[in-house]
Amino acid sequence: MSSQEELAMLSDAERIPQEQKIENAAAQIYAIQAGLELGKKRGRRLIFTKSAMSVLAAAVMIAGLLFFNPTQLLPQQGTSSVETFDWGVLEPFKTLAAADIDALTLESAIRNDYVQIVNKSAESNGYKITLNAVLADENKIMLLYTGTTSDGQEVYSVNSVKLTDAETGRDVMEENGNRGGMGAHAEGTIYTWLGKTVFSLDRNKPRPTDVVADFQIASVDPGMLSKPKTGTVLSDMRYSDRLKVNFSIDPKFWELKTETLVVDHPFIIDGQEVKLAEVELSPLSIALKFTINEELKTDWIVRNELFQKLPYELTAQVGKHDIKINPNSGSGSDDGFISYFSSNVLDHPKSLRLKLNAGADREKEEYIDILKK
Repeated sequence: MSSQEELAMLSDAERIPQEQKIENAAAQIYAIQAGLELGKKRGRRLIFTKSAMSVLAAAVMIAGLLFFNPTQLLPQQGTSSVETFDWGVLEPFKTLAAADIDALTLESAIRNDYVQIVNKSAESNGYKITLNAVLADENKIMLLYTGTTSDGQEVYSVNSVKLTDAETGRDVMEENGNRGGMGAHAEGTIYTWLGKTVFSLDRNKPRPTDVVADFQIASVDPGMLSKPKTGTVLSDMRYSDRLKVNFSIDPKFWELKTETLVVDHPFIIDGQEVKLAEVELSPLSIALKFTINEELKTDWIVRNELFQKLPYELTAQVGKHDIKINPNSGSGSDDGFISYFSSNVLDHPKSLRLKLNAGADREKEEYIDILKK
C-alpha cells in the first residue's frame, strides 16, 4: 500500500464521524471481523461499505501509536447487578469493569468465586507489572493486571501482553484468535494502569498449565500525558523491558465444560432465512452460531448485510431480575456467523432470550427462548 493510499484512508476515517452517523457500531465491528475471518478461511475478498473499511484500515495503521482497542466502538451497555457486593482485593478493578464489555462476566465470576488470585510481580528500571488475577474456561483466559512506573514517568498504557506455555515457549492462544483488552488509569493517579486482556483458546487442544504472562508498559515523560497530541508520535513514547510473570493456572477452570444447546430456530432478515442453530454456554462467554442458506454462503454482499443486522440483544433472567448481556465480538464461519457475548452462566439464569426486532420482517417483537426445553 502506498503512502498516498494510507493518507487517503486516514483522511476518510477522520471524515466519517461528520459524514455518516454509525447507528450500529457493534454491527460494523462484527462485519469487519467476519470479513477477516472469512477471508482467511475462504481466500475470498469480502465487499464492505467504504466507511467500515476506512475505519479498519485507519485503525490498523495507527494501532502502534494509539494502541487501538476495537471494543471501544461497541455499544457499552450497563449491566444490572443482581446484588451489590465487595470485590475484595479486586475492588480497584470495579470502576474499570463498569465500562467494559466483559463487566457482567467479571461480576458473575467474582461473585461465584470463579477467579484465581495471583498477585505476582516483575519489575525492571522503574517499571513494575503485577498480575492480580486470572479467569479461564475452555474458550478463553482473562488476565487482570496493574502496571506502575517510578522516576516520574507517566503511564500511557500497558501496550503489549503475551501469554506463552512455560515449557514450550509457544503462544497458548488459539491460532488466529483475537486478543481483547481494556485499561484505564487507577483513580487519582497517572502512575498506575489497571488492565484486562483476553486470550482465545481452542478447547480441542490440551489445557495450558504452567504459563508465562509477558507485558510491556508504555510511558511518557513528566507532563506529557495531558498534552493532546500524546500518543500520536512514536518518538514521545518510552517502553519498559519485557516484564514476565510465571504462574500455574488453577485446574478448577477446566472442570466446567462448555454446554452446547441445539436450537435450530429460523427467522427472517431482509427476506432471507437465517437460523439460530446452536448456542454454546460457558462461564466466560456465550456464543450464538447462525447458519444461512447454501446459496448465500458465497454471496459476500448479502452475507455482509445480514451480518450487520443480526440480533444482538440478549437478556438473562436471574431470580426476579432481567439482565442485558453485552455483545463482545463476532466472526464469520463456513456455515454463517458466530456472535460472542458476555456470560453470567455461573448465576444459573432461569431464561436466556434473544430479541428479534419488529420491522419489515415481522409485525411485532419476537423472542427466541434459548433455554426453553
